[in-house]
Amino acid sequence: MDPMNSYSNMKSHVTPIPTPVSVRISCSFLVGAALAALTTDLAPTVKFSITGIGLALALLIAFAHPYRGEMRMYRFQHNISPVPTIGQVMPLFFTWLALMLTPLISGAPLWATILVFIAAAGWTYLTFPHVDGSRKLAFAQEPRKNT
Repeated sequence: MDPMNSYSNMKSHVTPIPTPVSVRISCSFLVGAALAALTTDLAPTVKFSITGIGLALALLIAFAHPYRGEMRMYRFQHNISPVPTIGQVMPLFFTWLALMLTPLISGAPLWATILVFIAAAGWTYLTFPHVDGSRKLAFAQEPRKNT
């Protein structure tokens, strides 16, 4: 199996309903800030409040945006299961791992907090179309026929 052939095959599938850039950027910023807050020397209640609010807002933005309705209709028309695949869940494992490990460097210097923010926000931005399911739509079969 040629990896370059697999990569070009994957890239040849166009995402029909791409994740809006505003959603990707705002959610990435919020997840990055949520993780970075855990590396600061703020009081634990403040850190965990920032983290909880940031993650909750990211979920709210992602699930409340109108493109989710378009994705739902597309999934229905093309008979795509709404159940997440392992490929959608795996990127979240690394985010969860970072969420569990960042409190270990609580009280880190500012440069480390900034580095955590950049890494978390960048990872979220890169993987967001896979996690939200919009990239999954690119591999749909022909639309179902009305019978």
